[in-house]
Amino acid sequence: MTAQFPTEQTKSGEFQRQEDAFRKSITNDESSPYPAAAHRYHLYVSLACPWASRTIIFRKLKGLEEAIGMTIVDPIRDERGWAFRDLSGKVPPGTPFESTDPVNGFQFLSEAYKATNPYFDERVTVPVLWDKKTKRIVNNCEDDICRMFNDVLNEFARNKDVDFFPGEIATEQQTLSQFLHDNINNGVYRAGFATRQRPYETACRRVFEALDQMEERLSKSRF
Repeated sequence: MTAQFPTEQTKSGEFQRQEDAFRKSITNDESSPYPAAAHRYHLYVSLACPWASRTIIFRKLKGLEEAIGMTIVDPIRDERGWAFRDLSGKVPPGTPFESTDPVNGFQFLSEAYKATNPYFDERVTVPVLWDKKTKRIVNNCEDDICRMFNDVLNEFARNKDVDFFPGEIATEQQTLSQFLHDNINNGVYRAGFATRQRPYETACRRVFEALDQMEERLSKSRF
């Protein structure tokens, strides 16, 4: 089987996800070059990506639509990666895709990566949180982005009183989030992109065992 992401494939046929390349933080003090501000940051996403979908949902739930702009790329990705394409007449009216990038005029999301690091040569992923002032990617990790939306950008949210990362359950929440990421969210990728039978079967078994554990948990608790 040919690997779709060859640089993320082990010799034994396992899918090994690349690390997120950009992990800077927006802060509400002077500890980073990215201060908390409305209308300064922009979110690039794809509706075809479950990782990006988390940030889309989170932005909506917090009520950050006015403070954080968002552009949705073409869901069809070829060898050049995520792109901004003119879809006029190709999709039903009202379909939420941008024909062009309204912030930078990029044709491909890879241009944002190259603008931030000219030597970047890995897979271009979504979501991307972009700083319009420095013209650099701040972060491309969906969990980091959600936490920044919840914490340091909360003052610009409509739903300021909604806290999705309450301190009293922080440890339990982090443990559960890591379990879901390792065994289910990324687990389906390990199964889907395995190129040999044994790692495929191992990954599938791990996913279904994790689903059984979550079924048991949800039979006793709402979360």
